Amino acid sequence: MPKVTGEIKAAFAVRSGVTQLVHKYHASPLKIAKTFRYENETFTGDQPVEQLGVYMMDCSPGLMSGDHYEINVRLEEGARVYLTNQSFTKVHPALGEQGSTQHQSLHVEADALLEYIPEPLMLYKDARLFSETEVFLAPGAACIFSDVLCPGRTQRGEIFQYSRYTNRMRVWYGTELIYYQNQRIEPQDMRLTAPGSWEQETHLGNLYIFSDRLGQRHLDSLMAYLEKINGIEQVRIGASLTYKHGIIVTVMGRHAWQLQHVLSIAWHELRRSLLALTPLMVNK
Repeated sequence: MPKVTGEIKAAFAVRSGVTQLVHKYHASPLKIAKTFRYENETFTGDQPVEQLGVYMMDCSPGLMSGDHYEINVRLEEGARVYLTNQSFTKVHPALGEQGSTQHQSLHVEADALLEYIPEPLMLYKDARLFSETEVFLAPGAACIFSDVLCPGRTQRGEIFQYSRYTNRMRVWYGTELIYYQNQRIEPQDMRLTAPGSWEQETHLGNLYIFSDRLGQRHLDSLMAYLEKINGIEQVRIGASLTYKHGIIVTVMGRHAWQLQHVLSIAWHELRRSLLALTPLMVNK
């Protein structure tokens, strides 16, 4: 295990009827910068649903060669949290074979809701990153998580000049592994522009939704919604059910802001169909 160079541990629980940050630990350069209170309106006319917004911050220029970040977030029963960060995650060039690593562990207990919508990931020229995310869900829990991958600093001509990107994700429902992803991109050894591969696209985004309340009707309503914008946004969009309790939306395009916009639309539609909540308007 690499030496930890930045760490966040946070625990949330319902106290006096509202979600509160009950424990936090951070090690520089990572820190929890701010928490905010949201009151979500419902489509059913019920009382607004409270939710805590949390901002994470990286005080450094980004992940340097040899850095290892640990992020551990736990939501106790019934807690509702929107989690994000303040800016792009920037990965700097690797020194030889030594790249950067990041491990995220998200624990969501019964009837809790975690919405984790970070800013995009940008891999600089010669960068090498291994990223691993583990999600642990209890019955009744819901987790919505997004990621957007940029090919580099495009204004400098850094398009697919990073060395390697490995993205591994596991989702557990109780003791059962219900989703596993192991993605590895090595631009110098892959024909990413070939037909059937990335072709003309340069950016990749995903929205992951896991809940034991998900079903075919949620996918159908989402696809009907996405078909209205498909072609207008000049991106490629797809969505499908996972093996169990999940939906994944994938978007490819040429600009990070395009992907973020489309994924936000999908996120807000799933908030409506799954949670009966109006869109969460987040200012940054």
